[in-house]
Amino acid sequence: MTPDDFQARLRRQRRDPQPAAPDAPRDDARDRGGEEGEGGLARAERAVTGSRASEPPTSEFPVSGLPASGAPASEFPTAGARAARAGSKGRGAGLPPWLGRRLRREGAGRAADSAAAGDGGEPPSLDAPGGLVVTPTEHGPWCARETVNGGDQLHGDWALDEVFHAAPADAVLLTADQGLAELDLRHALYLDTETTGLSGGAGTTVFMIGLGAFEAGGNFRTWQGFLRGPEEEKALLEEVARRIRAKRGLVSFFGKSFDRHRLEDKMRAVGVEPPFEGRPHLDLYHPLRRLYGAALPDGRLRTMEARLCGFERVGDLPGSEAPAAWLNFLRGRAHRLEGVFRHNLEDVLSLVTLAAHLGRSRAEQRADGRPLSGHGAARAVSLARALVSNGQRAAAISWYERARERLELPSRTLELEYAEALRLLRQPRAEVALREFCTAVDDRLTVPALVSLAKVAEHWHGDRGEAAGLCRRALGLIERHHSGAEGARLTRDLTRRLARCGAD
Repeated sequence: MTPDDFQARLRRQRRDPQPAAPDAPRDDARDRGGEEGEGGLARAERAVTGSRASEPPTSEFPVSGLPASGAPASEFPTAGARAARAGSKGRGAGLPPWLGRRLRREGAGRAADSAAAGDGGEPPSLDAPGGLVVTPTEHGPWCARETVNGGDQLHGDWALDEVFHAAPADAVLLTADQGLAELDLRHALYLDTETTGLSGGAGTTVFMIGLGAFEAGGNFRTWQGFLRGPEEEKALLEEVARRIRAKRGLVSFFGKSFDRHRLEDKMRAVGVEPPFEGRPHLDLYHPLRRLYGAALPDGRLRTMEARLCGFERVGDLPGSEAPAAWLNFLRGRAHRLEGVFRHNLEDVLSLVTLAAHLGRSRAEQRADGRPLSGHGAARAVSLARALVSNGQRAAAISWYERARERLELPSRTLELEYAEALRLLRQPRAEVALREFCTAVDDRLTVPALVSLAKVAEHWHGDRGEAAGLCRRALGLIERHHSGAEGARLTRDLTRRLARCGAD
């Protein structure tokens, strides 16, 4: 944990106002579509609702020896209903002591009062979420809602089945993960979770797990496992692990750093074997952030889905407010869980369209020929750098040239990278580019450019005298532009090069 992380954790615990975060990858690491949160339980007094109709749920993964779809949810009283029936004196009965203490400490009951004057949408409800189906198992029941979307249904500007045209090689290039070459996005599982906080261990509960997958007919089915009470945790996590094992790989957003580890922590705590090891996992946050970098105001899911796929949320309940909704439900109070279900579903659908976008990066157009959205110059620079890192310098040259054409004033860094790529390919124009670079401006990039030009003089022309002169010029600039370890390293390198050129 970094010092900044530690201070942020202290602020959340003290319930102090949070400073704005310039680039929170998942906002509060749970809300990928709103402002940076203060940590789920620390914001228990805030809630917003939304709703999403779902089709009649069915099960694609029947439990061995048990019905494929279980009894209606009403036949299994929820933790919230039990607490409501227990009355005010007995609220929290049946809950673990730590959870009961946290519910009281955070004042979850205030959420219903503050939500009454909330941000629009449907009012809080005392009813259990609709469309839930309960399936009994040997370790108790698990509960879920399923929603089916047509493959040709639009989510923003993109149809879900456009992901079928994504090139796996683009994800491999931008992540440097060769294991993703085996990931077929048509048969992958799209994962998103809602939790009560950011940290791991027993204090954080994963109370909703969204798992989306394409069916044989082309429809996209989202299964949303829901924890009605702590006593159902093992059964729910066993079902989640089984569904993950049934698929060939995973797609998430910041999931390698968050969702996976929260699920692994909880699975191990209840005796369920985690299913993640050795399975291809595309975490969209990292390649998309690498692809567009500073061209986006931040790295949040909500920003990327809007800028890259044209999806704008309406009446969304931020993930940072989901814990309040769940905790109110446990206490039998008015809650906004329908908004949590909707938020989670939209997260899962956005994973599909963002994966489709990522897989068309080098084509720079969609399967139907329409141009790819996003900052074209930033994309070209990022692809060039990724290709250089992957040893594909010849391919990188064309992307550097596209970037230079798209930028009114290419940066000095970009120009030096381009010249260096040309030099490594031994293209004559590299020497011209490097000489122009070294005479245009005297800055901290001049020293590495002079080093490259010295290599051209020594290795291309065998002119060690010119190479030595360029090294001396570079040495004279080090003190002006470089200091500390970097300056010492450059001095050592240039001194060795001078000695090799036979100079004093």
